Amino acid sequence: MILTKDEDIDLIRQAGKLAGEVLELISKAAKPGMSTWELDVMAEKAIRDAGHIPTFKGYRKFPNTVCTSVNEEVVHGIPNKKKVLKDGDILSLDIGVSVRKMIDGKPFDFIGDTAITVPIGKVTDRVQRLLDATQASLYAGIKAALGGATLDDIGGAIEDVGNAGAYGIVRDYGGHGIGPQYHEDPFIFNYRTGSKTKLKPGMVIAIEPMFNQGGHKVRTKSDGWTVVTQDYRPSAHFEHSLLITEGEPEILTKRPSEVIS
Repeated sequence: MILTKDEDIDLIRQAGKLAGEVLELISKAAKPGMSTWELDVMAEKAIRDAGHIPTFKGYRKFPNTVCTSVNEEVVHGIPNKKKVLKDGDILSLDIGVSVRKMIDGKPFDFIGDTAITVPIGKVTDRVQRLLDATQASLYAGIKAALGGATLDDIGGAIEDVGNAGAYGIVRDYGGHGIGPQYHEDPFIFNYRTGSKTKLKPGMVIAIEPMFNQGGHKVRTKSDGWTVVTQDYRPSAHFEHSLLITEGEPEILTKRPSEVIS
C-alpha cells in the first residue's frame, strides 16, 4: 500500500500507535505463572476499548488477537489457557491493530503490525544475547529503509547482524508490505537476495527479523499455525511497521518507552 493522503497517513499512525501501546502493555504484564491466554484477553480488551479491531482475530481463521510463541516457537503460536509461562522462558508477542474506514461503502483497514520477544523472569546470558541481537538487527534494517534504498539494503543489514552472532536466520518467513488485506507485496527477506526493488515514499512495510540460536530451518506444527525450530532451540522475533519517506522511515509502531539505538 502506498499512502498519499494526509488523512490516510493519520489513520495508519493511529493504528501503529495503538499497536505499540498494547504490545508494551502485554509485554510488561508477562510473568511466570501467567498463561498466554490471559495476555491475549488483555490485548483484545485494550484494542476494542479504544474502538478498533484486532487484525489477527479471524485472519485466515486465526483464532486469537495475539500470536504468542514460547522458546523454540518462532511465530504464530496460539494463546492457550494451559500454556503457562515459567521462569527462564522467552515469549514472542506479535500483534496487529486495524483502524477501519469505509470507502464507497466497503471497509478499508489501516494496520499497525509489531512484535517483540521478552524474557520471562531470568534467562541465561546466551538467550539474552539472542534477544539483543535480533532486536539490533531490526534497528539495523530500519536504518537501511531509506527512501530510494532497495529491499536488499534492508535484508543485508539484518543478515550482517545475524551472521556476526552466528545465528540461524529464518528464511521461510520475513517482512511484508501492509495494506487493507494485511499482507501485501513486497516480501522482505532478512538476508541478501540481490533484489533491486526500491522503497518509495508512502509505502507501508513491516520489517521482522527472526533469529534462531541454532539452525535456520523451521517446521509448522500439527495445529497448522505454530512454527517451531527444527532443532528445538530458542528463537527470537522483533517487528516494526514503517512508513517510507524521502529520507529516514517513520516508525509507526514504536512503543511508548522504547529507546531505539
